[in-house]
Amino acid sequence: MKITRVEPILYDAGLKRVWLFVKVHTDAGVVGIGEGTTTEPFMAEAVMRRIGETLIGEDPARIQDLWQRTYTRWFNVRGGPLVLAALSGIEHALWDIKGKVANLPVYEFLGGKLRDRVPVYANHMFFGGLNDPRAYAERAAEAVERGYSAVKIDPFGDARGDIDRASLAKACAMVAAVRDAIGPDRDVAIDTHAKFGVGGAVKVAHAVEQFDPYFVEEPVAPENLDALRRVRELVNVRIATGERIYTKFGFQALLASQACEIVQVDVAHCGGVLEARFIAAMAESHYVQVAPHSWYGPISLAASLHVDATIPNLLIQETPVPHVMPPKQSELLSTPLQADRGVLSVPTGPGLGVAFDEAVLARNTIRP
Repeated sequence: MKITRVEPILYDAGLKRVWLFVKVHTDAGVVGIGEGTTTEPFMAEAVMRRIGETLIGEDPARIQDLWQRTYTRWFNVRGGPLVLAALSGIEHALWDIKGKVANLPVYEFLGGKLRDRVPVYANHMFFGGLNDPRAYAERAAEAVERGYSAVKIDPFGDARGDIDRASLAKACAMVAAVRDAIGPDRDVAIDTHAKFGVGGAVKVAHAVEQFDPYFVEEPVAPENLDALRRVRELVNVRIATGERIYTKFGFQALLASQACEIVQVDVAHCGGVLEARFIAAMAESHYVQVAPHSWYGPISLAASLHVDATIPNLLIQETPVPHVMPPKQSELLSTPLQADRGVLSVPTGPGLGVAFDEAVLARNTIRP
């Protein structure tokens, strides 16, 4: 079997979001699908198209060989967010092909399942113009009513570097409202989106500690691991990070620095399914848990679920919430991934176990 075409697909997902998918075609008629969505999908699409040109005529079953050759091919642009997003999406599609040919789900190639269902948390709390504690509480209560045991919020607005007293008080009021709405038996995670320096991050972490947060995410930007470790040493909450760290090499440095308790590997960014599995194994050896990042389309979420099913140190999986999605998002799969009582079932069909509704896909594809 040979690869005949690598087809990037830019998808208008609504809400000013564009997702980047890919179809890898073969001369046997088997087509694999993947996702490499990033915040710059048009740039990543160009990289994906270039990588695809180098894969024509190759055997799609040689996933590691193709990954290694692609990763090392361009000396001056090795790695980085655009190359890794594009490569991750193609890698998903290669696994999808392998699974379809063997009539096996991808998790069977990763050692088999440890679990059939994956705990998920609802990440939709800081979109839609929410700007007061009551609105946050209502959205949190809605998530709990739908069965989620954990939610994640970013209540810090436009604060950068440091945070003033009034903004911190407002943020704490929002967290308090969410805690009251969900009760003591459910969890609230706090995402700062790396807005702060060390001093601001420590101030924020101490302020929210009273609400027993599940974790504090990206208290500082990932470029300086010494700064992140310093924050971890000064606070009494769990630190999570990793959505903007790439490949086993980036996570090696993070784990060696002992700067966090939770890594948030993203299968659409880190290098793909197998790379995420390698990273989870590295984290396991450091007694660090994994809470995969997934805030894009459903193909990367499906790929995450296959990894989640196979790792012993899974904490929880991030997921957008279907009931607040526009139809362009919620109707894209022929069989949508639906959370039930705070868990998602791992797809059991061949390959990634999911498929596009081709009519919805075609209707919303952006033609470059």
